[in-house]
Amino acid sequence: MAVTLRKAVALVALLIAFPVATWADVQTDKWWPAEVEQALARAKNNRAELEKALVAVPRDQRKGMAFLIANMPDSDLLSLKADFLVSNTELAYRARKEVAWGKNIPEELFLNDVLPYANLDEKRDAWRKEFYYLCMPIAKSCKTPAEAAHKLNSEIFKKVNVRYSTERKSPNQSPKESMAQGKASCTGLSIVLSDACRAVCIPARLVGTPLWANKRGNHTWVEIWDKEWHFTGACEPDPAGLNRGWFVGEAAQAKKDSFEHAIYAASFKKSKVHFPLVWARDKRDVPAENVTDRYTKKANPAKEPPPSGARVWGEGEKGKSSAALKALQTALAAKPYSLGEIAAKEFAGIPLTKSDAAAARELLWNVQVATIRKDRAAEVKSRKLKDGELEMPFDYRTFGEKPAGGRSLWISLHGGGGAPKKVNDAQWENQKKLYTVKEGIYLAPRAPTNTWNLWHQDHIDRLFGRLIEDLIVLEDVNPERVYVLGYSAGGDGVYQMAPRMADYWAGAAMMAGHPNGVSLLSLRNVAFALQVGANDSAYNRNKVGREYGEQLDKLHKDDPGGYQHFVKIHEGKGHWMDLEDRAALPWLAKFNRNSIPERVVWKQTGVPHDRSYWLAVPTSQMKPDSLVIAKRAGQTIEITAAEKVATLLIRLDDRMADLDQPITVTYAGKPLFTGTPARTIGVLCKTLNGRGDPNLTFNAEVSVELPPGK
Repeated sequence: MAVTLRKAVALVALLIAFPVATWADVQTDKWWPAEVEQALARAKNNRAELEKALVAVPRDQRKGMAFLIANMPDSDLLSLKADFLVSNTELAYRARKEVAWGKNIPEELFLNDVLPYANLDEKRDAWRKEFYYLCMPIAKSCKTPAEAAHKLNSEIFKKVNVRYSTERKSPNQSPKESMAQGKASCTGLSIVLSDACRAVCIPARLVGTPLWANKRGNHTWVEIWDKEWHFTGACEPDPAGLNRGWFVGEAAQAKKDSFEHAIYAASFKKSKVHFPLVWARDKRDVPAENVTDRYTKKANPAKEPPPSGARVWGEGEKGKSSAALKALQTALAAKPYSLGEIAAKEFAGIPLTKSDAAAARELLWNVQVATIRKDRAAEVKSRKLKDGELEMPFDYRTFGEKPAGGRSLWISLHGGGGAPKKVNDAQWENQKKLYTVKEGIYLAPRAPTNTWNLWHQDHIDRLFGRLIEDLIVLEDVNPERVYVLGYSAGGDGVYQMAPRMADYWAGAAMMAGHPNGVSLLSLRNVAFALQVGANDSAYNRNKVGREYGEQLDKLHKDDPGGYQHFVKIHEGKGHWMDLEDRAALPWLAKFNRNSIPERVVWKQTGVPHDRSYWLAVPTSQMKPDSLVIAKRAGQTIEITAAEKVATLLIRLDDRMADLDQPITVTYAGKPLFTGTPARTIGVLCKTLNGRGDPNLTFNAEVSVELPPGK
C-alpha cells in the first residue's frame, strides 16, 4: 500500500499519540484507539453520537476528542451529543492559538485541565462559547496564565453577576445555573472561575477537602497552572496575587492519609483516587489527585516563601461573611428554631469578619434573651426549677442599687443533708436569712433531695446552670459576679461545686463543710474562702480544713497569679461560728470572674463537664479525673499538661487574640496547630447553647489531638 510522505508523517504522529492504535484502525474511518472503542461500547444507544463527534473533528483535534471520550464518566457516554463535544473541542483549540501562553501549555495539562467541559458532576452546560467571548477580552492582553487568572477572578463575577450565597439551590451548580440565580456556593463559584480560565486556555482545576482537620466544614477553591500549580479562592482575589487565601492555615493542617481530612484536586483523566463530593458521598466517578502535601508544612516550595497564613478579607470573602450574617437573620426569623439546628446549617461554617461576628453574637444573644423572657419567666416567678421529677424551690432578696454592669448573685446553700425532710426544710428557712450583702441578689435554694450529698449530685450542675442563665436575663445579673456559699452540708456542696463549675463563679465561700477528698486544682481563677471552727472535730472538719488551707497556700505560692484565698480557722468555735464566717462575703465581693483567664487549670471532679472557660472536650470524651492545664499569650496557646484527654477544643474570640493572624497551639514544646481559625456562626451557637452566658460565647474554635497516652 502506497502512502504519501505527508500521510506517513501524520500517521506516525497519530501512532505516537495513541500507541495502542493498530494499522487497521488507522486505515479505516475508525481512527481512534482501543480505549475509545471500549468507551463507545459502554455508550450503548448513544454510540452513534460519539462516533459522529470523533469523525467530525479535524485531525489536529482528534487527540483531544479521543481523550474526552476515553475518560468521560459513563453518564456522559450515555447522554452527550456530537455538537456539544465538537463545539467544546473546537473552541478550546482556538483559544490555545490566540493567547500568548498557549504554545507553552504542556499537552497533558491542555487535555486534562483546559479541554474538559466539566469539573465535577455539575450539569453539562455548553458554557465555553459564552465564556470565550466574555473572557478573552479580559485575558488576551495578559502575558502569563497567572496574570490572566488573577484578572479574571477580579472581574468575571461582576460581569456574570454571581455572588456567594447559602441560598443557592444546590452546591454543585453549573455556570449557567449560578448565573440564572446570581448565587453560588464555594464549589459553584470555583466552577465558574475554572471554566472562565479554561475558556482562555489557562489550565484550571477544582481543589477541596471534604472536612477541615479542625472539623469546621468543607471547602472548594481553584488551582491554575503557570509553570507550576498555584491556588486562589474563587470570587475572593487577593491584591497580593495567587497563593493567598483565608483557608491557608486550615489547609496547612490537612491530613494526607485521612480520606475526610485530605486535600484533593479534581481530574478528568481516570485515576484510582476519587474526588469526594460532600453532596453525593456515594458517587466515585470524579477522578482526583491527593495534593495534601502541597498545602501542609511538608510542602515548602523553594521558589517562593510559603504564605504567611494571615487572613486577608477581599471583597469576595467579605461578601460571603455578609451573606452568612443575612442567612442567620433569616433563620432566626423563621420560628421555631434551635441553636443546634442553626449550627448545622451551611452558612454557620462560613468565616466571618470581625464586625460580622460581633453582629452575629448580638443577634444570637438578643434572641436568647427574648426566648428566656418568653419561655422561662414563669419558672422564676414561681421560684421553682425542675429537672425531670426533681424540683428545686428557691427564695431570693435584692439588696442595694443595681450597678451599671448588672447585679451580683449570691447562691447560698443550706445545711442538713442526710436527714428527714423537715430538718432540711428548717435549714433552708435559716439559710434564707443567714447572710446579707451590700449589693446583689441573695438567693437560697432548697435542695431537691434529702441525701447526705444533696448539693453535689449530678442534677445540681444542671439546675444551677439553668438558674444562673435565667437570672442573667430576667434579673439582669452580671455573669462576672456570681458567687456560691454554703454552711455545713452546704459547705460540702461548695467544696465540690466550686471547682466542678469553676468557670461559673467569681468566688466561693465554704463554711463548716467537708471536702470528701475533692481536688482544688480547678480553683485557679476562683477566689475561695475557707472557714471552719477550730473545735469542729466531727468528720475531722477542723483538721481537713487546715490541710486544705495549706494546699491553697502552696498552690498560690507556685502560681502567684491564681488561687486567691481566704482561710480562717476560728479558735474556740465548734460547728457554729456565731456568724463570724460572714466576713467572707465582703472579701469575695472584691473579686470578679475573668471569663477568659490567661491560664486555665481544668481538673474534672465528680460530674464531668464538656467545657471550662475557653477549653472544651467533645461530650463523648468527658472523663472524671482528667486534667488539662493551658495558658495563652498573644497569638500562642500552650498546653502544659494533659491527662486522659484525647481531643482538646480551644475556643477563641477577638478579646483573646487577633483572629485574622495565625494562632499557634503547642504541647510539650511541639506545635499541634498553626493557622487562622475562622470566626463562625456555628461556634457562636455551640458555645451559647446550653450555657446562656454572653461572656463565655466564643466565635472560633481549634481542635487538637493530644499524643496517645496522655
